[in-house]
Amino acid sequence: MFAKIMLAISASCLAFNLWAAEAKAVKWSELQPDSPTLRATVGKMNQQEKTRLMRAVQQRELKNLVDSGKLKPSEFTANDVKLIKEDFKDLNPLINEIEAFEKKRTSEMSTALNGQTIQLDGYLLPLKQNGKKVTEFLLVPVIGACIHVPAPPPNQMVVVQYPKGYDQGDLFAPVTITGKLNIKASKANLALADGASDVPVGYAMSADEVRAYKAAAK
Repeated sequence: MFAKIMLAISASCLAFNLWAAEAKAVKWSELQPDSPTLRATVGKMNQQEKTRLMRAVQQRELKNLVDSGKLKPSEFTANDVKLIKEDFKDLNPLINEIEAFEKKRTSEMSTALNGQTIQLDGYLLPLKQNGKKVTEFLLVPVIGACIHVPAPPPNQMVVVQYPKGYDQGDLFAPVTITGKLNIKASKANLALADGASDVPVGYAMSADEVRAYKAAAK
């Protein structure tokens, strides 16, 4: 009997270790689409070219403000006057590509991680509790997100189910979660000081483990 118990315990530990080993540690940036080609194009530029590209982007933004009526030419600073006269026509195709990717980056999910067991660090924002234990929460990459600062895009938030419950201390407690990540559009109802608000979320997870975050030793 003792041998069977030890065998069962060993098998359980082995299964846990294999599960833990399979969990891929990911960064929040990996939850957003990537463009290796665009990244490589900008990466090959020297510092002078990058500075010129930055000014071209700033010029585009300045023109958009004028076109939308949010800024008048009479309100231009000395730098604005100089910037608006610069010629960046050769960079228009690249800027168009950057703008298109930026819209995609903030709105689409990462299909590569869909259904994958991952490990992710973030800040816990309670949604449901059982006594003093949090059983459902929103995981966000920035402390104060959705309450003190604007909500991140949907692909930077995860609704986490954890029936076992997590003993939360402070609001926005830093945690590490492990479990299968799924692309699932939903809305998290947050109770704020000035009322409730529905926040669009792009990911969901039924967590296998939630633990207090510990910074990696250097």
